[in-house]
Amino acid sequence: MPLQDVEALRQESIAGADRLEAQVEPDAHWEVWYRDMFDRECPPSVDVSGRGLVLGLMELWARHLCETVRLGGSLGFSRFHLRWDQGHITIEGDWEGAVRLREWVFGTKQHCASGYVNEADSRVLTIIATTHARLAAAGRTSEPMLAAAAEAPDWDDFEARLPEL
Repeated sequence: MPLQDVEALRQESIAGADRLEAQVEPDAHWEVWYRDMFDRECPPSVDVSGRGLVLGLMELWARHLCETVRLGGSLGFSRFHLRWDQGHITIEGDWEGAVRLREWVFGTKQHCASGYVNEADSRVLTIIATTHARLAAAGRTSEPMLAAAAEAPDWDDFEARLPEL
């Protein structure tokens, strides 16, 4: 896909997330933190920061699904979490659900050379982040979403389950 097309998709994804921000913590300041689990002496560091919980969760999920959940379902050495005005968000839940989400977001890509969010399916990533933002705002974790992903036979079934979470 040409770089212009990737950037257009990214802008469309951000615009969609911006519309959703009006509903879920639009002014929340966040930071996505990175931790290298291979080199334990490497200190945790801020990988990206910004405003708007949905945008922050898009960044968190894209990194988690590209680096922590590897193609084929193996566990990578990178860990990420999000710190925001109301605390700390990690991605928790069913591993098989995470593997499925990775397939739906990144397909067969092994690496995210042009940026995590840029490489992702923007529509799918926005839906995942928006659902997680809604869960987080209600004091819940990503566990029900990952369980639904593990149980769903395909993306359409998974997406239909989200309003019930």
